[in-house]
Amino acid sequence: MNQDTVLRRQTVLIERGQIKIIGAANRVKSPAGAVRLNGRGKYLLPGLVDTHAHLPGKEGTLHPLNTYFRLQLAAGVVGLRSMRGDSSHLHWRDSLRRTAALAPRLYLGSPVFNRDQSYSARKGRAILARYQTSGYDFAKYLGGLTVPQYDSLLTDAHQLGFKVAGHAPASGVGGAVAARMASIEHIEAFIRAYQQDSVQLQQLARQMAADQIFTCPDLYWYEVNWLQYPLDYLQRLPGLAYVSSPVRQEWQQWWTTQNQQLPPAARPQFTAALRTYGQAFRIMHKAGVQFLISPGDGPFVVPGYGMAQELGLLVKLGLSPYEALRAATYNAAVWLGEQDQRGTLEPGKAADLVLLDANPLENIANIGRVRGVVLNGRWVSVAQLLPAQP
Repeated sequence: MNQDTVLRRQTVLIERGQIKIIGAANRVKSPAGAVRLNGRGKYLLPGLVDTHAHLPGKEGTLHPLNTYFRLQLAAGVVGLRSMRGDSSHLHWRDSLRRTAALAPRLYLGSPVFNRDQSYSARKGRAILARYQTSGYDFAKYLGGLTVPQYDSLLTDAHQLGFKVAGHAPASGVGGAVAARMASIEHIEAFIRAYQQDSVQLQQLARQMAADQIFTCPDLYWYEVNWLQYPLDYLQRLPGLAYVSSPVRQEWQQWWTTQNQQLPPAARPQFTAALRTYGQAFRIMHKAGVQFLISPGDGPFVVPGYGMAQELGLLVKLGLSPYEALRAATYNAAVWLGEQDQRGTLEPGKAADLVLLDANPLENIANIGRVRGVVLNGRWVSVAQLLPAQP
């Protein structure tokens, strides 16, 4: 995603998992024996990356792993940045790469840094170094450290060349920006920052843009968890029928219980908080802050399919469809240090792509009209990934 336009009547030649040639269809000839895919009337773009995933298991929803991965691919998601690390994830990632399984690429955050009364700078540096040498791609900060502890953690991480992503510290957005946290997750810290001093937030946003500090709002997660949707709407979500019956029943019971227990004043307060985040979002967008895309994980977040919900919400807040798609592709590649290999359709880039039946630049909802994905150069249709609609 490097231009807000459609290149029409193109042929894309893929060889050994990489894009070799992109050119006019009447000029590029397919080599003998090539597998040909007719994309007439369809739209090809880089595969999406969900940058705040919680993999199934003790830190995520208990989806069967194979179903979880196939749902992601069926929705055009070819990469997952996992935000709750576990040693088992290292084995999953290595096994998936070794066997060329049908699964998105995994980018693994470490086990979380959380409240720890015995924490010390020396201990934190040793833990960071261990996570880095173990093969985690970045460190995840969840919360609970004192401001000096957090600052020490970030200083050590910078010295090690190990990115830190996660929640804003006790010192808020300002503290995260001063410490040059690589990405700030969620929306609450930005809501507080706007409420406390919207002018200062403008200054912080400009600094975020200058220092390439990204943010991943997970806005759809808040819309669901703050009960902004009626149950009948959530029960009709695309892809929900593929979620296992026990998980769907658990989600329905969760919503019913939350709705019954919600104080009458809470829902409008949540709605007002989301409006405030919209103001903060527009300040960041105007300042040039780079966004990452994820619907989060939890009740009524259908793996993969939730990306369309998140993209739609961010377009409503002010991103153009192109900016939203770029955030889900190129921005993710930049944050992961893979912009030379992924994130755009160019010769030499990895062939991890998604083919759509309609133009998402005209209507972001068309990102949900996935025909299939190209995974490491291999075409996989939605029909191959999922059974007939239950």
